[in-house]
Amino acid sequence: MSKIPPPGALSRARELVLGVAPLPLANSFDDWASMAGLCDTGWLLASRRPSVAMTRIAQRRLRALTARPISYELFAAQRPGDGPLHLRGTCAALPGRDAARALWRLEVGEQADLGRVLIEEGNDFLLSVDPIGTLGESRSPREGLAQAEPALANAHGGGEVYVLSKGGHLVSGAPLCAGDTVSVFGFADAIPDAIGLAASPSGRGGLLRAIRSGSELPLLVTKVVR
Repeated sequence: MSKIPPPGALSRARELVLGVAPLPLANSFDDWASMAGLCDTGWLLASRRPSVAMTRIAQRRLRALTARPISYELFAAQRPGDGPLHLRGTCAALPGRDAARALWRLEVGEQADLGRVLIEEGNDFLLSVDPIGTLGESRSPREGLAQAEPALANAHGGGEVYVLSKGGHLVSGAPLCAGDTVSVFGFADAIPDAIGLAASPSGRGGLLRAIRSGSELPLLVTKVVR
């Protein structure tokens, strides 16, 4: 839960996004109020006093959102912490979870001591990354990404990536549901597999590819506008 940003912050955020992002990405903000949760993050810095330096920092970071989505194979070749990276695919509930429930939702509520607030409820989910053929040419979204160690590069889960919701934000006015096509922007990680997708030959759980928030830039999830 967070406070609605101060007057002018959403307008500045909208101006920054429209000035940097291509139209398909801008269209992901189907409800501009859904950007409110990003205003105080490293992506926008829109709640801070406007300055040339702050605008340049925000513009440089937002350009990462214009990168092509990368393939699962290229994502699996990243070291934990590499990013921000762009994945696109279809989301699904974790095994054992109710697939009919929303995976992520954003609502505006009222608190007696705070006034209007944003209430964001996100759950971890699985992302089935689109095949290379549907993405076009797959390239790293930034120069100089290191090649992963062989052990990490081979420990893939058949194209499934675990999306860690902690610290992240949904940029959509509508709830995120299983079966939705989304773009996810975040940082590579590898986590112990607790759901049986990356079992090792010995039968023990292996490593599962994951994408998460960074120290300054939170994970972003946007619905894909076809």
